[in-house]
Amino acid sequence: MSKSKVTIEQLFELGAHFGHRKRFWNPHMEEYIFCEKNNIHIIDLYKTQEKILELYEAFKNFSSLGNKIMIVGTKRVASEYVKDFGEKTGMPYISHRWLGGMLTNWKTIKIPINKLLEYEENKSSGQLEGMIKKEAVMLEKEMKKLSLNFDGVKDMKGLPDALFVIDVENENIAVQEALKMGIPVFGLVDTNSNPTNLSNFIPINDDSSKTIRFVLDLLSEAILEGQDSARKQGLVQKLDGDKGPKVFSLNVAAKATQKPDDKSSKDASEEVAEVEVSEEKDDAPNESAAKKAATTKKPAAKKAATTKKPAVKKSTKE
Repeated sequence: MSKSKVTIEQLFELGAHFGHRKRFWNPHMEEYIFCEKNNIHIIDLYKTQEKILELYEAFKNFSSLGNKIMIVGTKRVASEYVKDFGEKTGMPYISHRWLGGMLTNWKTIKIPINKLLEYEENKSSGQLEGMIKKEAVMLEKEMKKLSLNFDGVKDMKGLPDALFVIDVENENIAVQEALKMGIPVFGLVDTNSNPTNLSNFIPINDDSSKTIRFVLDLLSEAILEGQDSARKQGLVQKLDGDKGPKVFSLNVAAKATQKPDDKSSKDASEEVAEVEVSEEKDDAPNESAAKKAATTKKPAAKKAATTKKPAVKKSTKE
């Protein structure tokens, strides 16, 4: 993506340069602060532009390999845009509330997700219509509660490959869990946030709905572009339980199924024949040694039997 698509004028009109008050600032963001005006820090939009382009390419590369990027944004300003982002790209998302252990205790979190899927199946098959009205209402209420928390991750079969956070300070628990599980974290960072633990970030006003929508629209285009290139290359995504996604190429699999050349097949057959002959030679002396050992053991056993008999006879005479 070129800089012409993300101009400084656009970012200025969206209010992406407004940071927090001076007393709330984080010293780690000093590099990305342009100046101070009326006790409010102003973000350097040139660096914001560079970071947006970097994250665009990173998301494009991630999706081109079939990887999953979980987006987290539970703020009221961002929840609707996060949901739209997840539905448009097919990526897992959390837009209502982050539950502790979503990444570190995925097996336990999977239990209510299975309940939600079961309720949805019952509703689609029409089983709720045959139930008592009070029980049906209770099940629908429980299904709504579960869908608020798990609707964005109900199709996720394992841990994501990356995490994208709208507000690092607001989603601090999600960032800590991702770092504990070794998952790279990306996000939008304001002047009051600490970006040291993030793999990459965008210094921008994360409290404005306009800036959040603008960035998410660009990143969704990057993911869709990467997914299109993955389809053209013949890459297929394969989820293997809780171990995460694995990607293989259909072109490579087709090459593996092709028949080998005649020369290579002859060489392979000759090598197998040589191995079999060598194994027969090695087994021959082993067999002869085993026969000798068997013949030597028999007379020893007979001698032992003959020596024991007279001892028994003497005891009986006495």
